[in-house]
Amino acid sequence: MSSDSLPNDREAALQKRKKDHIDICLNKDVEPHKALGSIWNKYSLPYRALPEVDLAKVDPSCTFMGRQIAFPFIISSMTGGEAHGRVINENLAKACEAEKIPFGVGSMRIINRYPSAAFTFDVKAFCPSVMMFANIGLVQLNYGFGAEELNRLVNTVNADGLFIHLNHTQELCQPEGDTNFEGLVGKLKRILPQIKVPVIVKGVGHGIDPESVRVLKEIGVRYIDISGCGGTSWAWIEGRRQSYEDEETNIGYIFRDIGIPTDVCLRESAELASGGDLHLIAGGGIRNGVDIAKSLLMGAEVATAAMPFLAASLESSDRVRVVLQRLKREFQLAMFTCGARNVEEFRKMKIIQRQHL
Repeated sequence: MSSDSLPNDREAALQKRKKDHIDICLNKDVEPHKALGSIWNKYSLPYRALPEVDLAKVDPSCTFMGRQIAFPFIISSMTGGEAHGRVINENLAKACEAEKIPFGVGSMRIINRYPSAAFTFDVKAFCPSVMMFANIGLVQLNYGFGAEELNRLVNTVNADGLFIHLNHTQELCQPEGDTNFEGLVGKLKRILPQIKVPVIVKGVGHGIDPESVRVLKEIGVRYIDISGCGGTSWAWIEGRRQSYEDEETNIGYIFRDIGIPTDVCLRESAELASGGDLHLIAGGGIRNGVDIAKSLLMGAEVATAAMPFLAASLESSDRVRVVLQRLKREFQLAMFTCGARNVEEFRKMKIIQRQHL
């Protein structure tokens, strides 16, 4: 039996899960408890009363993976494989091409089983000059994926890079989740040299601890999106998919806050990236240009987010562009308030941690 002829109910279940994710993110609170507060409010930018800079000359652009981008930002993975996926990914691709920003598609596991779903991810034609990242979960190396399959995913959509995401907390909250995470470090080490495009290992909103960052660096990973706790909680998204009478008995609710805050991930792993052979990316709670600026001063090369773009991406590429333009302008203004003329100059400044009264 070919993969295209597998039972329709299994394909429908996968598509429904992806649709559920979108609907929940649009209509429900999916962040950690508000009592935790914004992770970025604990820090201030190094404000200069005499900036000695002309705002018109402040340049927010930088290079990432050898390519020029409009400002230090990537739109992170959202979805694909179901009806809305094509609309979302096409609008993201068009907007990112216009604004010169990289982006990633959602998990592509579905197309290994149902190749027809590749259409929802195949949008590279709309963004020929910017980086587009394919995406797969690391755990899939224990469920039939190897270097050949990963390269096939990349080639299927002509991607420029590959996200490999770490999501065991999300999977444990999924009734249908893949939870065998044993032996993955060795498998990743073996396949990395065979992957034909740059790889970013990324978290999914629960963080990557410094010991795991060290291990990933040792096996050859050069780009890590720490994607800390502070933004979207995928445990809670999965929890909201379940029917339950009491939140206290819902695994997703119980694990809603599990993980390491984004700022802590950055602080604790900054030394590992100080030699220039490891590049940290800040995801998790990035909601505006000031958040981006703060993350850079804490050691991130670029920042990333997905949630601020979800509603816009369902509407049009122009709406996505508006969000990107807002973030870029806010980041540029943040640089200006600190007296920085360009990103290289800005990175040398020091973040200020506020004292709690």
